[in-house]
Amino acid sequence: MWPDGQNSLVFLHDIPGFFIGREAERRRVAGKIITWMDALGMVTVPRVSIIVRKTYGQAYFNMGGGGYADLLVAWPTAEMSFMDPGTGVNVVHGADLAKLPPEDRAARRKALLAQWELDTLPYGAAARHLIHDVIDPADTRDVVIRFLELSRARTTVGRHRLAGWPTKF
Repeated sequence: MWPDGQNSLVFLHDIPGFFIGREAERRRVAGKIITWMDALGMVTVPRVSIIVRKTYGQAYFNMGGGGYADLLVAWPTAEMSFMDPGTGVNVVHGADLAKLPPEDRAARRKALLAQWELDTLPYGAAARHLIHDVIDPADTRDVVIRFLELSRARTTVGRHRLAGWPTKF
């Protein structure tokens, strides 16, 4: 909170995904994720999201990616994808890999995995305007402070659109 009482949200991504399966269904994880997304979309305070390591799948959006943050930056160490590279290669290319002779399968999977890992780097995301910038970790504090100082003049800050939001799912 700023000295004048203004709040903000700062997210640091290092989340390889969400818990899935029967136990997640029993715990209503999907509903909680959607509830969080609705609330995050209604927040009027400045939202800064920094991808420091991994952000895969829906976790990317829940931490402010995909338009849910006013500033979305990544460290050079960031990895971004719809799922972990090893799992992604299996899901996307598994059927094609299974058709290959066993002696060729490992080499092809290794090549696909190398390409997938390259594609998860933040530079491609920045080039496609999916994130605002790739920043040096040492500059993180300055980047956040500079952005928050610029955003203090926003006229929507302080509107309480979440006043009637349920506190429990």
